[in-house]
Amino acid sequence: MKTQIQNPQWVESHAFLPSIHFEIKFNKYVLKDKVDINIKDNKSPKELKEKKEKIRKIFYASHIDRFIYKYYGELLNNAYNLYTCKHQIDEISLAYRNNKEGLNNIDFAHEVFDFLLLQDQAVIIALDFSSFFDNINHRTLKENLKTVLGCNELPNDFFKVYKNLTEFTYVHKNNVENFLKSKYGEKQLNKLLKEKMLPKIMDSIEFREFKKENLLKNKKPYGIPQGSGMSAVCSNIHLIHFDQELKNWADSKNALYRRYCDDLILILPVKNSCHSLVAMLEEEVYQIIKKYRKDGLLIQKEKTEVRIYQNDLIINKQGEKSKLDYLGFVTDGKTIKIREKSLFKYYCRAYRKVDVCRRITFVTGEKFERKKLYKIYTHLGYRYKKHGNFISYANKAHKKMSTLKAKSLIKNQVKRHWSKIQKRINA
Repeated sequence: MKTQIQNPQWVESHAFLPSIHFEIKFNKYVLKDKVDINIKDNKSPKELKEKKEKIRKIFYASHIDRFIYKYYGELLNNAYNLYTCKHQIDEISLAYRNNKEGLNNIDFAHEVFDFLLLQDQAVIIALDFSSFFDNINHRTLKENLKTVLGCNELPNDFFKVYKNLTEFTYVHKNNVENFLKSKYGEKQLNKLLKEKMLPKIMDSIEFREFKKENLLKNKKPYGIPQGSGMSAVCSNIHLIHFDQELKNWADSKNALYRRYCDDLILILPVKNSCHSLVAMLEEEVYQIIKKYRKDGLLIQKEKTEVRIYQNDLIINKQGEKSKLDYLGFVTDGKTIKIREKSLFKYYCRAYRKVDVCRRITFVTGEKFERKKLYKIYTHLGYRYKKHGNFISYANKAHKKMSTLKAKSLIKNQVKRHWSKIQKRINA
């Protein structure tokens, strides 16, 4: 397979299969009306937050197709790295890079916080694009691919992969499941899946019949499936000219500009943070983004967060105390913490594992999987799967953030994790 994927002639003649499409729905909790809540407010957390349902569209490519996307994604990433270095925008985009080895969100957040905290006064503008992958303009993407690859026309194999990425075909997962149930029966299907003995989903004759009623295609001149091995680097390549223009604007203001996929942040040093200056800077950013609307760059002004840093504190435009939340870390100007939502997720998963261990121990009388529990969720697993776990990540973050002007409270956030887990497992 490796030899075939690396053969341009084979890729050029390869018939891509439709992706299997399904949606993941999850709830996202946000502050009501995007207002800042004073910590002394007597309202309960439920009153301060509202639930919003978020839907993520998943397109799962076939086994061989995934390897093709992954391989060509790496080729494009290498070309993108050369382009960004040549045009001095390599430091701008942080996500999905293969030349940032050893760096992670701790390092990226540290750089932004360090720049901010060294200023006397600064304006912070943070925003993200709406439905970014769904709105990527195909024509712009193609032109930018040619620019990055340094060619007048895409090579045939690259064009084949690009075409299948943009004009992707797909079938709904539930239709595939219904086909399998009718073919094997639900009981036999469950047995085959459990024993991992299911052969091909369907043979060529069945596939031709299935396609007649179930095959769908993206006929829009925009949108690529999020999650393929090529989509990530294409999202960066799609923004090469935007990154260049916004960086030039930021440089003219002695500002810092960083982008993590569709999340942008600008730290603009100022001598006077009056309302008129803040509004002017905000509007100038909007005007730059407006130029790229045809490329699919859309933002909602109400989703833009503007903060001001002065007197070692972060405030909102109304002059009230506020915070900057960036890549999982939060600072108010005086202190730095891990985002509370991240801690909440960590303890939810840890307690869920604890409860499984307790139930099985109660039935069998044996201490079931406690070693695995400790590796994944405590300081004893600091080298879990060679990358560590949440606790080792927090300790590393604390060490890094402690070099900044603000005080790191990260270690305090996780120092009682062992006693909490032991208390629950022994309850």
